[in-house]
Amino acid sequence: MPIIQATPPAEEPITLEDARVQCQIDADITDEDALIDQFIAAAASFCETFTGRPLITQEKQYIGGFGKLIELTPNLLSVESVTYIDVDGATQTLDPVTYYIDTASVVGRIVPLESWPSVKSGHPQPVTVNFTCGYGAAADVPDSIKQCMRMLVAHWYRNREAVIVGVSAGPIDFAVDALLNPHRVMRIG
Repeated sequence: MPIIQATPPAEEPITLEDARVQCQIDADITDEDALIDQFIAAAASFCETFTGRPLITQEKQYIGGFGKLIELTPNLLSVESVTYIDVDGATQTLDPVTYYIDTASVVGRIVPLESWPSVKSGHPQPVTVNFTCGYGAAADVPDSIKQCMRMLVAHWYRNREAVIVGVSAGPIDFAVDALLNPHRVMRIG
């Protein structure tokens, strides 16, 4: 079932200054700062996708149905609400005493403490869960993920095309894997 971003993070895991230092850009040269900011955002997105983990605190929304449990995301911090469309087509809010929020598991989830309520027959996605996830602030993101981001930004800054012609160089794949694999969440099924 889809999980969408409701409110993006307020900051990125690394700062523009962090990236500028990694790229070895003099402090007085600022004409490419907007481009570097784009690289930072792309690196954060890459790291989130690769690891399967949200990095900075953000609000997301699960849209789907009730199952044995509702699997959300790693780094689950809290669940704000669970709503559903009842058999009559009305939107109802599930009472929090009827479910347990498991933030301790690798992938955060909602576990029913009693049977889930009945939902409107034929509705493809009758359940919506609003939740908050992430490591916290930028300072809470593991250093290895931030280092990977700095390396990616510097790589993209120096190599602005998809293919480099006439240069013999090795990939940064090993470094990316080495830095991110310990944080990667592998989902089965």
